[in-house]
Amino acid sequence: MSHPTPDAAGSLTVSLTDRTAYSYWTRDHVRFQDLDRLGHVNNVAFAVYCETGRVDFAEATCPGSTAGTGIGWTIVRLLIDFRAQAHYPGDVMIGTRVLKLGTSSCRIGQGLFMDDVCFATADSVMVWTDVAAGRSVPLPDPLRVAMQVYL
Repeated sequence: MSHPTPDAAGSLTVSLTDRTAYSYWTRDHVRFQDLDRLGHVNNVAFAVYCETGRVDFAEATCPGSTAGTGIGWTIVRLLIDFRAQAHYPGDVMIGTRVLKLGTSSCRIGQGLFMDDVCFATADSVMVWTDVAAGRSVPLPDPLRVAMQVYL
């Protein structure tokens, strides 16, 4: 098992391609509509799989936080590294973990796996947002505690 270490910015350095780096998992499946004209999973579908895992994770740590009203998560950054081809049919296992907790944000890492092969990794930043005011607000202590479990 890889042991994460903080980098100079305080973020955890882990191999997002390593299944053991994740303790939170979400399952999705490849749909026929996810394919490009060459029969590979299209790059847009990779972002959808990340969203599936990210929203499931956000709801597990703070139910209602992705409703789009009141105070909740807003994604402000999504970087995807395409590492291998994925094909139809198949199940996608999405590992999600916290890389860094900020004052009002959370950086998460994700790995997309099919048959134990990591075909993509993602690095995202979500900001805790007051939707009506249109601005970030500090993470509440109970949410911070819930997310630290996945650091």
